[in-house]
Amino acid sequence: MARSRAGFTGIRIVALVVGVVLIIVAAVVVTRYRGGAASGCAAAVPVRGVIGSEKEAFFDDDRVTARLECLGYAVEVDSRGSREMLDSLARADNGYAFAFPSSTPTAQKIERTLKVGERMPLFSTPMAVATFRPIVAVLTRAGVVEKASDGTDVLDIAALLDLARRGVTWDRLANNVEYPARKTVLLSTTDPQDSNSAIMYLSIASQVANGGAIVTTSQQVEKVLPDLCRLVFDQGDKPETSQVLFDNYVVDGVGRTPMALVYESQYDTTAPAPALGPDNVLIYPRPTVYSRHTLIPLNQDGRAVGKALRDDPELVRLAQEHGFRPEKATGQRTAKRARPVDVVESPSFEVLETMLSALAPTAENAARCTR
Repeated sequence: MARSRAGFTGIRIVALVVGVVLIIVAAVVVTRYRGGAASGCAAAVPVRGVIGSEKEAFFDDDRVTARLECLGYAVEVDSRGSREMLDSLARADNGYAFAFPSSTPTAQKIERTLKVGERMPLFSTPMAVATFRPIVAVLTRAGVVEKASDGTDVLDIAALLDLARRGVTWDRLANNVEYPARKTVLLSTTDPQDSNSAIMYLSIASQVANGGAIVTTSQQVEKVLPDLCRLVFDQGDKPETSQVLFDNYVVDGVGRTPMALVYESQYDTTAPAPALGPDNVLIYPRPTVYSRHTLIPLNQDGRAVGKALRDDPELVRLAQEHGFRPEKATGQRTAKRARPVDVVESPSFEVLETMLSALAPTAENAARCTR
């Protein structure tokens, strides 16, 4: 009888231990996936947003995802080009809580189209030129690359535009033994019909071609259009995204892409990796333009995510780690690179749309650009 009772007691103890273990496992699972009081995290609410493709790596970072979940938001994003983003937002059933484009004009257009009374500038990155030290040497002798007041190399867009107007090829540059290629000296960009980074180039080049003034009228668009045609059409086929362009620069090297217009953040997040060698270098166009990443909240959840990205020190730190510069002053260390001095602003969305329509790959536009 004693043995029977002892066995029964043992079974009860085992059952109790198993039960406690199951409770602990369940608690861990709930805490991990929904947040719990023990971790200081709130239960995560699903929030969907549409973003520019250059921010994919940031939102795909497990640390960003985990921090947003800990703050109560399980964020999922779809990446779109600037114009495609507007089409996605126009659908009544899009389900988006926020839009996060890569430029102020697009943010303003979304705000007006959707009648949203708020936009949240979160962080930015200047447009820069990924190139190679031998290319810098060649262009320095040609007077196209110069030293800024802080000693950094800058690509003079006015001088580059002059070469494009005259159809100068690399092998015609004086004393060019480093890169005597028989192709026109141009800055490689993405396709402006698909990608914000190329639209940023239109902002820079149009202002230079317009004598230093922002293009504001259709008459001024017509005035600068011949120069924009040379800079865009003469490149031939162009990548659809800035990531593809940057990959071409990294993987295929100087032969395919001697100069590429990229986001500073792309280069900064790649620079520590073995992919970049001693000849890879980042310089800035003069003038340049900041790609400002502005979140448009479409409901309360979207607004809350925007505030978290703006105000949470850990998320701000991670954004800086991904190469972005916070728009709001923080106590944290700022981006490691110098601040460009010669910075222009973008034309309005409507003016940019006029430029893009005139540069669309149609037979009519091609004929006008070759006149």
